Amino acid sequence: MSKFATLGLKNDKVQITVDEREGATVIRFAGNIDDANPGAFLDPTLEEIHQQVLAHRLKEVDADFTELSFLNSSGIKSLIKWIMRQTELPDDQKYKIRFVYSSRITWQQTSLKALTYLAPKTVVAVPV
Repeated sequence: MSKFATLGLKNDKVQITVDEREGATVIRFAGNIDDANPGAFLDPTLEEIHQQVLAHRLKEVDADFTELSFLNSSGIKSLIKWIMRQTELPDDQKYKIRFVYSSRITWQQTSLKALTYLAPKTVVAVPV
């Protein structure tokens, strides 16, 4: 069983799944995140993922947004909090965050690429 089997979220608008693939943690976002306060579910989910990555000394997390049609600015704020938590770690505990995005979805290309400037040594954005 995956160490992330109990993580994730599914409701009528969004599905977030967490799994492992080839030594990396993979978070897949699908649907639409336009809630007034997505931090209510994103913040605790991302914090639990962060804690599990640290507990298992993992070095890479792929956050796949290719199936997410929209993420509002409050959702972007949750991603910023996650990145900032990672940057506060000692160097030997830091892990790489790779945002995988669709080059056909404008908000993904602009917003996720911009987030890489918060931690250019550990956060990258990769188009597919």
